[in-house]
Amino acid sequence: MRVANGRWCVVRRAWLTNRAWYVVRGAWLTKGAWYVVRGAWWITLLASSAACRRADDAALPPSIAYELHVNAGGVKPAGGRLDNPFKNNAQMAKDGEQLFSSMNCDGCHGGGALGWVGPSLVDGRWRYGGADGEIFHSIFYGRQRGMPAYGGILPADAIWKIVSYLRAQPVPKNVPTQTW
Repeated sequence: MRVANGRWCVVRRAWLTNRAWYVVRGAWLTKGAWYVVRGAWWITLLASSAACRRADDAALPPSIAYELHVNAGGVKPAGGRLDNPFKNNAQMAKDGEQLFSSMNCDGCHGGGALGWVGPSLVDGRWRYGGADGEIFHSIFYGRQRGMPAYGGILPADAIWKIVSYLRAQPVPKNVPTQTW
């Protein structure tokens, strides 16, 4: 049994006058023609798998090497570093505040990112790292237990604006979240 065009079909060999003939869905093929058909199938498979790769793979952020993680044997795993292109830019932080509200981030993290259902993002306590690149990574790819991945619907610049907004927020004197 072989698969041809998404259907199961019987491939039989018939030996006629010292030549191998193949029957595929009722058509007789010589051994050489069979190799051509099989080669064309493999080329189609390889071309379609190459087409399945995302065109913007180069635009995806690298894996982050978290600074506070303990490395086995003292050796850091491979990982990139993300730097905020809008660091200390007040206008981008203001744009980030509008994005924070329009993307309904305040629905979980509360107004001003002080925390509500989701954790506070301004108290200086970070579960997954508080560096700019680590915050970007959490927003872009999301986290388990409730944080959706916004990398599929927001461009990287918009996420960096949200990161700039969060970093521009002052740490409150009375921190409502003592532990996480």
